[in-house]
Amino acid sequence: MQKSLDVVMADKEQLWKKMIEKHGLARHSYKDVSSWLFGDFVFAWDYDFFADGTTARRLGFHEFVDTEEMFMNIFDDFRKRKVIP
Repeated sequence: MQKSLDVVMADKEQLWKKMIEKHGLARHSYKDVSSWLFGDFVFAWDYDFFADGTTARRLGFHEFVDTEEMFMNIFDDFRKRKVIP
């Protein structure tokens, strides 16, 4: 059985503080930049998931979000705001 991220990451606050110092990051508290229980929820799926957007497109929904581009934009924003190195 896998341990919850909340348990595994519970003792990492000192590491976070060292990263802030090492990389000159903004002084956000560890609890404000992490949500390990949410991570557990997101990564806990134990089944395959297939999705097809064909019906939505037939009904006129043609816009989409490129997942990789979205994450890269989020990480770029975090770097600009000095949340991550």
